[in-house]
Amino acid sequence: MMLFLADGLLLLGLLLAPLLYGSVHFLSLLALALLSLVSFNLIFIVRPWALKHFFSSSWAWLGLFILIIALSQIIPCSPELIQRISPALFDFYLKYRAGPAMTLSIYPWDTIVAVIQYLTYGFFFVSILMRLQRIPSDCLEEVHQISWNKSEYLKLGCLTGVLSILFHSIYDFNLHIPANGIYFVVLLALGIGANAKAYDHMFFRRMVEFIIMFGFLISLFAIIQKFSYNGHIFWFGMKAQAPVGPYLNYDHFAGFMELCSALAVSMVVAGVFHTSFFHRRGFVEKLFWFSTSEANKTLRYLAMAAVMISTIFISTSRGGIMSFLLSQIFFFSVVLWAAGRARKQGRFIGIVTTIILFVSVMVVWLGPEAFLKKFHLFYVHKIVKMEGPIDVRLLFYKDALFVVKDFPICGTGLGTFGTNFTRYRTFDYTTNYLRYAHNDYLQLVTETGVGGIVFLILFFFMYTRALIHVAKRLE
Repeated sequence: MMLFLADGLLLLGLLLAPLLYGSVHFLSLLALALLSLVSFNLIFIVRPWALKHFFSSSWAWLGLFILIIALSQIIPCSPELIQRISPALFDFYLKYRAGPAMTLSIYPWDTIVAVIQYLTYGFFFVSILMRLQRIPSDCLEEVHQISWNKSEYLKLGCLTGVLSILFHSIYDFNLHIPANGIYFVVLLALGIGANAKAYDHMFFRRMVEFIIMFGFLISLFAIIQKFSYNGHIFWFGMKAQAPVGPYLNYDHFAGFMELCSALAVSMVVAGVFHTSFFHRRGFVEKLFWFSTSEANKTLRYLAMAAVMISTIFISTSRGGIMSFLLSQIFFFSVVLWAAGRARKQGRFIGIVTTIILFVSVMVVWLGPEAFLKKFHLFYVHKIVKMEGPIDVRLLFYKDALFVVKDFPICGTGLGTFGTNFTRYRTFDYTTNYLRYAHNDYLQLVTETGVGGIVFLILFFFMYTRALIHVAKRLE
């Protein structure tokens, strides 16, 4: 009963996070934090041994590493220690608010909010990993071997969705949007947690299917809203000039859809590679296949994937489109490698051709003019001259590097970039208050210093290792 309730709370969190405008407001974040905490505790009550198993993994210690750094930044320190560790921070205190007790975070309240957001991600991540664990004596329904094999493609789909956001984070700040950050860690947990036949396969499939179905519904809403927008999200909610779906910003909608559509694509690939269609003899038998439940399921996910991918294009997010395409190139490269081993190159060609055809039809139907117009800023001569959106990003990065130079050891404090950046900004921009660096990696380094660099190196090493492990298991 408790596991059932915990699953319900996890799904409720995944449901509310995008619908609450991406959960960018503090009250929305608190609601998600509460849901994740209660769900974690319910799972812990039923499976306390699963937490012990979690702490035997390197992912647990990596997460604790960055959490300890953030917590140490809000602990009061003596002025002498601050001066020794961070001279630039000491000068800041002398100029603006000197006192007997100082913290390594320039603005402790910003760091406290960032810690709450980080813990929310963490509880979702840990809850999924604990929920995936099971003991041999668990009474679970027997799963067919083909279903296990299909799940290997779904794990690759999870990690491919994560890869897309990792690409996108070079150009934007999706991981700072709570809804996208939560889906990011959930997909990461599903990709790395289901790494053996001892995991709860039924829970894994339920989570994957929920994310695909919900992502599809959000994409349908985005299409409907595109043709009927009245100035309010949901037609009666917040005002926004150019939202896509429930998101205030098109880049963040694209980031959310990158995660969901990657799973849908992997579901289609898994279905085609393990279909009975190719084992049927004769035209009539193959034609009858389209009346089977297997065919209906495969075609249903194909349609969902096409719709979701098309909304990434209609969002006109340059970073989202390029990141998704790069991650899918990687995904299908791995699938082609697996198809070569199994001598199923023909199926691979069929899959790619069909998906491209479906997506092209959807994009043309919805209207390609908007996103094609956005890409005129990426003409070769503009890239060479660093003009357009590239120039704006470079100005961000250049000024952010000055922050890194002044605070190389401990950073300015997790979550403090926006408040602190006003002192370093050297360029004019239409937005007077710039909260994010438009590069999640650079922002993390400005806020956590050397610790952030170490975290990123370890994260990418462990993530690459997980990708290789999943790719080798494809059959």
